[in-house]
Amino acid sequence: MPNPSDEAPELTKNLFSLKKLKYRLLMVGRLLFLVGILIVFHAKAQPDTLRLSEFKEHRMLFEKAVFTTTPLREKRQISPQFFTNQFSNWQPLTPQSPTYTDRTHWLHFRVHNDTDTAQTIYINVHSANQIVVFYVAYNGQISALRSGYMTPSSQWALPADDRYIPLIFPKGATFDLLAQLSNYAGILPFWTGIQSPKPSFRLQLEKESFYLKKTLNEYRRNLPEFQYRSWIQGALALAVLFVGLLYLKYRQRIYAYYWAYNLCGFLFSLLKTRAYTPIGQSLGEWPLLKSHLMESLLWWGIGAYLLFMTELLDLAKTHPLMRRWFRRLAILLGGYGFVYITVMLLTNDGGFQQFSFWVGRFIALPIYIFTLIWMSRSVRSPMVPFVIWANSMLGLFGILAWLRAGEVILKGVKLPANVDDLLTLSFAVVAEIIVLSLALAHRYRLLEKEKTESQLAYYEELQNKSFYEKRMAETEMLALRSQMNPHFLFNSLNSLEYLILSNDEHKATGYLAKFSKLLRMILNHSREESILLEEELTALRYYLDIEATRLGEGFTYSIEVADSVDTQRLIIPPLLLQPFVENAIWHGLMPSDKLPKNLRIRVRLADAHRVEFEIEDNGIGRKKSAEMRSRSSVKRKSYGMDITQQRIALFNRNYPNQLSIEVNDLQREKETGTLVRIVYNLLDEPTNET
Repeated sequence: MPNPSDEAPELTKNLFSLKKLKYRLLMVGRLLFLVGILIVFHAKAQPDTLRLSEFKEHRMLFEKAVFTTTPLREKRQISPQFFTNQFSNWQPLTPQSPTYTDRTHWLHFRVHNDTDTAQTIYINVHSANQIVVFYVAYNGQISALRSGYMTPSSQWALPADDRYIPLIFPKGATFDLLAQLSNYAGILPFWTGIQSPKPSFRLQLEKESFYLKKTLNEYRRNLPEFQYRSWIQGALALAVLFVGLLYLKYRQRIYAYYWAYNLCGFLFSLLKTRAYTPIGQSLGEWPLLKSHLMESLLWWGIGAYLLFMTELLDLAKTHPLMRRWFRRLAILLGGYGFVYITVMLLTNDGGFQQFSFWVGRFIALPIYIFTLIWMSRSVRSPMVPFVIWANSMLGLFGILAWLRAGEVILKGVKLPANVDDLLTLSFAVVAEIIVLSLALAHRYRLLEKEKTESQLAYYEELQNKSFYEKRMAETEMLALRSQMNPHFLFNSLNSLEYLILSNDEHKATGYLAKFSKLLRMILNHSREESILLEEELTALRYYLDIEATRLGEGFTYSIEVADSVDTQRLIIPPLLLQPFVENAIWHGLMPSDKLPKNLRIRVRLADAHRVEFEIEDNGIGRKKSAEMRSRSSVKRKSYGMDITQQRIALFNRNYPNQLSIEVNDLQREKETGTLVRIVYNLLDEPTNET
């Protein structure tokens, strides 16, 4: 048997162990109880009520609100009980509370107006996120107010600003508020997985007095920048219009490319317009396009600029390899611009946006510098200095604008006349366009100079050619006039022979005297290109007197000159009328049996620049004359008329004064005849009124 004295210490030891175990179990239970309380507390965290009397001007929502998150594309129906059972996992809002690009963030807080009057509170959501929706519960009703730079302008809670949501609190009212913060969800999900840009919980409540003072100061501070931006946009709009008109007038590719470049710069500057301006509100109706189009416009503008360079530098002649490089790079940039805007409109992926911004610039900058150096060393064109200067202006102001926007330089500094507000990319483009416009003007001057020199050379060539052609024509005209002389001489000698054979010595003597005078005049006229009308009519009278001697008393003629025709000043080609008069006598009057045989010659002004000569006879007419010649066994060809037709054709081809001839048959009752009308067109007035 065991000894009782030995069992007592063992029992005491066991009892002590049991007490110790009980104590430990009790402590574990208490710990589990505390953990459970904490879990319940966090699961059912409630916001603290924010009293308007607690802050004077503005304050953040940290320590006064709770938050939770849901999937970005998950839709929630908000009910008046949203603050109790709509969501779970509420957590207190602190400055360290995390946010996510692919989730919707919900903030719940209460505001109580414990003042004696109604209060208007403005919630500043400028740095919060792309889309902000406030659901306000009051008296069992819910109203939704929207803002944020990805919210269409027609839905802004404050019509002139996308940064604020105004809330009017009646006296003693308590509002339950639920704020929804999220990125804009595109048609397709994000595909880069980059956590940027993230939403921000930095919502600031501002009292009305603070908001008005702050807004007024912002407007005053931004007024110079707004004026400068308006001037820049006006300059770009004028450049777009002017270059567009140049293209419509000349239809040259250089103006089309330059217009596209100016258009990209103009649209880029418009998209930078502040939201409170009329243009900003209009563009704000398409926030997704407004936000992402600028990057595509940048690449499209560079592509158009490269194509413009190929034409400005005439790379097709000066450097074909660089031309191919520029054209391929322009196509690549244009295609990338379309890919970028398509991806961003479908996904609104901020990660891809950041990737495109930084990677694109780090790749483009070395290529840009390399191309400028290559161009300056390889291209032989008077336009190269302008291109270097233009790109230097763009690079200088572009870098300064970038550094200022990143607050690397001029942070909190205002230069005289607020010229620091000019440091924008749009102004850099305007500065470059000014230099490029000078380049276009210089190019136009060089082309005009080259064109003028080419025209002068061509004009000299034409003058030489015209001189030789005119000499040839004069020689041909002289030959034709020389043919007229023996033709006329032959006909006149035939008439003289007829008189001698008729034993009419008196008429033959008079005929011979007149014939000698006429022959002398014709020989003199043969050496002239033109003579006075008075001289032509004098020779014509001698000729008609000779023909009247041969035809007898049955032939009469008259020469009628209008008083408005100055025969001493009017100049005509020699022997213009005589062949037609001779043709009327030989083929119209001589075969006719009718008496008297009349020939009428009239000279008058048709108008200030036309002289008309009419030769009218009452002979047998052209039709009967042609029949008689066809039946005659002796074919007498009218060489005088053929020669005259050739002379007129040559005259019209080589001289500005033109001749035209019209021949008509006359039919008056039983009489016949022929009317020849010669119209002589003059460059200057043919006479001076006296």
